[in-house]
Amino acid sequence: MNNNRKGFTLIELLVVVLIIGILASIAIPQYFKVVEKARVSEAMSIISSVKSAQERFLARGGSYTSDFTRLDISYANMTATALPSKFYTASASAGTCASGPCYVITLTRHTNSSTVAARYGTYSLNANVPDKPQVTVASCPGGGTNCDELVD
Repeated sequence: MNNNRKGFTLIELLVVVLIIGILASIAIPQYFKVVEKARVSEAMSIISSVKSAQERFLARGGSYTSDFTRLDISYANMTATALPSKFYTASASAGTCASGPCYVITLTRHTNSSTVAARYGTYSLNANVPDKPQVTVASCPGGGTNCDELVD
C-alpha cells in the first residue's frame, strides 16, 4: 500500500510566514521613506518656482515680497500668504539679511486624504534665499534627524 501524503508541514509553513514577516519589517519603512522622498520633490518644485518668480520680482522692484499674488506664478487656491499644494502649504516672509534683500520660504507638510508616516510627522522645510539657498528641515516632530534623510 502506497501512503504518499503531499503537502507542507506546520513547521514549513511557520518558517515561510517568519521569513515573510522579516522581509516586511525591512521593506515597509523603506517604502515610506521612498514615498515621502517623492513627495519632497513636490516641495522642491514649489521652492524652485517661487525662487525664480522672486528673482524676477526683485529685478523689477528691488526687493522680495511675502505676497504670493504679486509674483508671476499661479497655483490653485493661492492667496497672498499661502500657497497650498497637494502635500504642502507654503508661506514666505521677506526681509533684509546681511547680504541685502532676502526671504524665507517655509513649506509645511499637511495631510490631505493621505497620511504622513509617524517617522516624520508633519514636518516643515525652509529655504533662506539668497543667504542659505539650500533646503533644510525646520521642524521634524517625528523625532531626531529622521526628516534629514528626506532632503539628502
